[in-house]
Amino acid sequence: MKTTLLLVSLLLGSTLQARTWTEASSGRSVEADFVRVDGETVVMRMSNGATTQFPIARLSAADQEFIKQQAGAPSGSSTKTNSASVEKSDSTESSSKDDVKKQLLGTWDGYMADSDGSKHGDIRLVITEDKITASNPQGNREMGAGTYKISGKRIDATGTEGQFSGKKYEGIFDLDGKTLKWCSANDNPNSSRPSKLQTNTQAGQFLMVLEKK
Repeated sequence: MKTTLLLVSLLLGSTLQARTWTEASSGRSVEADFVRVDGETVVMRMSNGATTQFPIARLSAADQEFIKQQAGAPSGSSTKTNSASVEKSDSTESSSKDDVKKQLLGTWDGYMADSDGSKHGDIRLVITEDKITASNPQGNREMGAGTYKISGKRIDATGTEGQFSGKKYEGIFDLDGKTLKWCSANDNPNSSRPSKLQTNTQAGQFLMVLEKK
């Protein structure tokens, strides 16, 4: 009875991207992912993510041969595959980060935005590999400079020169072609990293809208 219930469970759960398993005596089949061999049974994963077991002896000869091949796979092969996947993921993330940073390099002219998005004041940023220099393009006056780092859609700057020296600014940004929107928190205990690209004076958050020259 228990075996019958297991088979019914297998037959009810199906996934389009899985191996087809066949019961030798009835010819009935089901699609499920191979997980592992557990004694005289094979553990399968159904489409809903649940796992179930089925007697290996009741499966077709082809299924039993497949299980035998899986059981004989070199130990650690799964670990190596997972490790390779992680390395590939890290490499992709690093490559994406480098691409974004390359797009940030250059001279950006724009303005500080009010809470309603209107122009508040002019600003120019010159971004190099390891430094950002801010100035007022109208008065040709340098305001200060600092280092920066990006992570995903976050950008954090630390002032090293001028009026920004010793201050830290946690922000978010959006880069769309030659348009850069950068919203940052002021350097004070009552201000935190913004969640929206919008000036919020009460929260000590300011937005810059810039175009690449």
